[in-house]
Formats: sequence, structure tokens, C-alpha cells
Amino acid sequence: MGFPFSFHIGGTTILWHTLAEPAGMFIGYRYYMSLRKKQGDVISSNNRIWILIGAIFGAILGSRLAGGLENPPALFNADNKLLYFYQNKTVLGGFLGGVWGVELIKKIIKEKHNSGDLFTYPLLLALIIGRIGCFSMGVYEETYGTVTSFFTGMNLGDGLLRHPVSLYEIVF
Repeated sequence: MGFPFSFHIGGTTILWHTLAEPAGMFIGYRYYMSLRKKQGDVISSNNRIWILIGAIFGAILGSRLAGGLENPPALFNADNKLLYFYQNKTVLGGFLGGVWGVELIKKIIKEKHNSGDLFTYPLLLALIIGRIGCFSMGVYEETYGTVTSFFTGMNLGDGLLRHPVSLYEIVF
């Protein structure tokens, strides 16, 4: 199997990456709900919903903002700046934006309890699933690594041995 990983249903080719991102979000959220049910939650359901809304919108904004700003020459040369920001995203920006969104909402609703404990493992699981999706694209996703002669080097679709950074992230 070569990169990008895909499968076929009828005459349609579906990339694994297309499914991995929403699957990671769905499975991570279901895991969060399971943990919340088992462990309980010191935060009221109403406040937890607002915190989730803050995390979601903060993550979307942070992801797009950081993604759009990471390549200034491409940003300045883009014909449609809004579309450019929409098409670029980063996980790091999503995490930072999510934290900012949560903290802003917590100040507004005056929630004093720690709100991230229940999210830690579900976020890790969702990230692992998403990074598998990124890896499945090889060099057709911008998260591939540099050329290497190290024993972990892999041909990610261009005939060169590269660091599989998506897999490194999962391990670390």
C-alpha cells in the first residue's frame, strides 16, 4: 500500500485521513462522556456545556489563526486572505485557542473549579487517531518529516527516507 492510504467504495476513493479526523473527535468525545459518567464532575452540566463551547470555538479560531500566520509569504501572496486562513490549521493553535476559549468562558461564568482533568486522556486519544490520519497521507500532508538516514526513516511517498513525525508524536 502506498501513500496516501485510501479505500474504495464503489467508484469512490476515500482517504483514511478524511475519516481519521472526525473519528478522533467522535471517539475522544465518547471517551470523555464515559469518564464523566464513571468519575462524576464537580462542574455543573450547564457550566460544562459553556466550557465545551468555549473550547470548541477557541480551538477553531486558534487553529486557523496560527495556521494562517505560520507562513507569512504565503499569507501576503494569497488572493483571498479569509479563505487562506480557513484552509490552514494547526493542532498547536487549536490547543492554545481551546485553552484561551475555556479560560475566557470560565471568567464569564465565574467557574472556579479545574475543568481540564476529564479532558486529558480523551484529548490524547483523539490526537493519536488524528495523527494516524496525518501519517496515512505521507508527503501529501504538510506534517511529514525531513530526509534522514536514521533507522526510523520511512518512504512516505516520494522515494526518500523521512522522519515519520506523526508517529513520533504518538510515541512521545
